[in-house]
Amino acid sequence: MLDFRTEFERIFEEHNISYDIKGIITADEKIYSLGTDSKVLSTVFELLVRPVIYQVAQQNRMIVREAKAQNYYPDFTLMESAADDKKIAVDVKTTYRSRERTKVSFTLGGYTSFIRNETKNIEFPYSQYAEEWVVGFIYTRKPSGDDPNHIYDLERLDEIPLPFEDVSWFVARKWKIAGESAGSGNTANIGSISGDLYDFRNESGPFQSKEEFLEYWRNYGRSASEREGKYKNLAEFRIWRQYR
Repeated sequence: MLDFRTEFERIFEEHNISYDIKGIITADEKIYSLGTDSKVLSTVFELLVRPVIYQVAQQNRMIVREAKAQNYYPDFTLMESAADDKKIAVDVKTTYRSRERTKVSFTLGGYTSFIRNETKNIEFPYSQYAEEWVVGFIYTRKPSGDDPNHIYDLERLDEIPLPFEDVSWFVARKWKIAGESAGSGNTANIGSISGDLYDFRNESGPFQSKEEFLEYWRNYGRSASEREGKYKNLAEFRIWRQYR
């Protein structure tokens, strides 16, 4: 089977990607600066990764399917064919660090969708995915990213402020960086561990296996009151599993 992390890291380094992304250019050579909106910057990083994903697939005689809707998982599916039952899921995640927040976390997809109903909000049935990988980017926001000018002519390219700096990245298996708590406020998303780049690169999550990760999140309560009557963390889950 494809060693996705090794292949991705090799090809990513070969591309020598520049993060000096100045904005979006129109056909009449007007450049719209990016700003610091996290959704916009997430799209930028996904576009940087896209050609790398395709090259990994091409060099390993695989094809790529991109998510057909914004809320579908994963961002990229690598497979030999649509009938392949050993597909590889690749999701691109981004977050930012700050002086006040040196440790970061991510959201890793829903826990009430495809891991419980294997055809909900996913490109192919969940059971057809043999591996799930996260390509993560961590960056520092720059105050100058909130640009009051917004639109530039091409000859003013050097004047456009960059909205981020100090970009770091990692490739990790999803279950090995998953945490014990939901992420992103009130939405039913799996939260990652909270850590620094070392923690993510070394896959320092608490689960002993992918099977434990799945059982935990498949049974995780949808509300605080439901979790109160069942379990709220991994230690409580292991006790709950023994006596259920």
